[in-house]
Amino acid sequence: MAHLALLPADMVFFTQITMEAAEDPSFLDAMRKANIKGALVGVESVTPEGLKDVYKDFNSAGDSLVERLRTFRHNVHVLGSFIFGLPSDGPETFEATVAVAQNAEIAFAQFVVLTPFPGTVDFAKWEKMMQGDLARISGVPLTRGWLIPQALRQKVYWPHPVMSIEEIRQRKQAVWDRFYSLKLIWKRSRFVPSLRSRLAFIFPSSTDKCMPIPA
Repeated sequence: MAHLALLPADMVFFTQITMEAAEDPSFLDAMRKANIKGALVGVESVTPEGLKDVYKDFNSAGDSLVERLRTFRHNVHVLGSFIFGLPSDGPETFEATVAVAQNAEIAFAQFVVLTPFPGTVDFAKWEKMMQGDLARISGVPLTRGWLIPQALRQKVYWPHPVMSIEEIRQRKQAVWDRFYSLKLIWKRSRFVPSLRSRLAFIFPSSTDKCMPIPA
């Protein structure tokens, strides 16, 4: 990052980091000096149970998570990534998640559904569970879902213990709509220095919920 800081000021960077970066103020200062303007941070879940589901129980949860995310605010703009559909999730998880995202005042957020990818523990479990099921979509085995045309992909890959697929889909969409309401977008835009910049912030924010992010 010290070398990046020597580059022309009009070169800006974006990256992906873990929550642990917030524990090191000098690291965050180095990011700012390196002209790293934003970072995707894998928050994953706002509950201790959800973090355990994704093997990230070392992350913060609840009020501690809000404070941790706010630590980033003065150095880089955060795109927080949250996962729904974890085994421990319930209807109340959606409200708790959007509340954390709002209270932490992160610039952007993406809300996705648990999707097993190759190389992960969850994929291995899911593929074993699918043995004997020869279901194909557009000729692609369901266990290679990332190759299926996006419009035909499943939204939830295995049954949830307390919620239906449709309930998860509807609640997730409601979170997107609430976080990216014009009122909250305008409130989050306070971090930019001028009215012109705040108005410019509205455009990517108001279209972000329509981005083709995998479900």
